[in-house]
Parts: sequence; structure tokens; C-alpha cells
Amino acid sequence: MEKIDQYKKNFTENGFIKIENIFLKKEIKEIILEIEKIKKSFTKNIKNPNFHLTKDKKINTIHDINKFIKKGLINKLSKDKRITSVVDKILGEKSEVRNIEFFLKPRKTGKKAPLHQDNFYWNIPNKKALNVWIACSSSNSKNGGVFYYVKSHKDGLIDHELSLQAGSSQQIPPNLLKKNKYKKHYPNLNAGDCIIHHCEIIHGSDQNKSIKDRVGIVLSYKSKKAKLDKKGWNRYQNLLRKNLASLKKTNSDYKTVSK
Repeated sequence: MEKIDQYKKNFTENGFIKIENIFLKKEIKEIILEIEKIKKSFTKNIKNPNFHLTKDKKINTIHDINKFIKKGLINKLSKDKRITSVVDKILGEKSEVRNIEFFLKPRKTGKKAPLHQDNFYWNIPNKKALNVWIACSSSNSKNGGVFYYVKSHKDGLIDHELSLQAGSSQQIPPNLLKKNKYKKHYPNLNAGDCIIHHCEIIHGSDQNKSIKDRVGIVLSYKSKKAKLDKKGWNRYQNLLRKNLASLKKTNSDYKTVSK
């Protein structure tokens, strides 16, 4: 079986796959330089609602980068055939970028991401969508690396509630997972590795309490034919507004963000 076919099989079975050394160290260095440039462009506009900060005022995440950055290395990265060939194979159709995000998780203060399913945000009924998580530094259980509940994508969407935090406005209530005995898995990633995960796999990440930054880029794709559930999208937008209103009331240290 060809490697790309094996990727699709493992993705379908487990809800995610890991691909090692998809990018060279030299390429990752160039990507990190580009991230730093984009960070500066965002922080110049302090009213920009698409990033948020840690308690020590470092950028933790930046969302909707593709809406602001139309050229350059990051844009090219999203069209790289090393990625898109695998994405198209898994989806079984031609894909397109739906979003680009940075998850930068600074040392000591990087924030956790609550348990969630991406498609609760995205509202794509046929589930022809996925995320590509590119490691620009090492990522593991010690520095707030992403973790997955293996095979949880097979059980469909679970109800979410307000997370009362910025960057990921919804979360799965812990009590809803007590009856499910999913295996929790932390992929160990080196810079240049990537994970591709299903839009409905349950995942999250812990705080980064280590002395090393955990830097990652997320490229989000969907089938070109995939339609948006507008009713579900509008429901989510209402929930997002409620979460942001709650954050303002509590004088959160975070920037409000559009996720």
C-alpha cells in the first residue's frame, strides 16, 4: 500500500495522523522568521481583535491570518503539495484553505486549549474538513502539546458550552466524557513534523509551564464542494458573542478573538 493510502486509512481509523519531517529544518527557520514579522504587524494594531495575549503580554494565538496576509511564505505554505496532496487524498476531493492560525504558547505562560471539536465551530455537515498542525518547535505533553481522544471522531458532535476563555470560546463539559473511555494520546513532535486531524475528533492542550516555547501553525482545509450549515453557524456566532461578553465582564487579560 502506498504511504498516502496508509495515511488515509489511519486517519479514518484513529481521527488523526502524524507525518514526520514534512519540512526541513531550514524551512522551519524561515517560517519562524515569518511568524515573528506577522506578530509585529498584529501588535502594531492593538485594537485588532484576532489575537490574544498571555498574562505576561506575549501573543498566545493569532486567528484568521489568511484574511490579513495575502502573500508571503505562510500563504505559500498553505498551497504546498506535500500537504495538499495528503489533504485531498484524505478528503477524497479537491480542497481549499478555510483558515490559518498561529498557536504560539510562550514558555511558562502559554494557555491551555479546552476540550473541543472543530466542527462545532465550523458547521460543515458532510465533515469534509480537517486541520493540519505544523510543529515549528518540539511539542509534547511537557510543553502544552496538543492531545487527542483517539477514535472520538466516530461518535459525532457532542454538545459544547461556553469556555469563558479567549481563543477557543466553546468547550465540551467534562461530565459528558465520563461515560466514554477514550484513550488520550499526546503525539511527540519535532520541528518539521505535522499532525492532520479530523474536524470532529475531541482534542485540547495543557498549559505550557516549561522553559521552552511551543510554536505551531494550523492550516485548516475543507472540500471545495463542502457547504456551510448557516443555521448552525449563526447559532455558534451567538455563543461566541456571549463568551466575549462574559470575558469583558471579568476584565480578562486576553484580547477578544474570533473563534
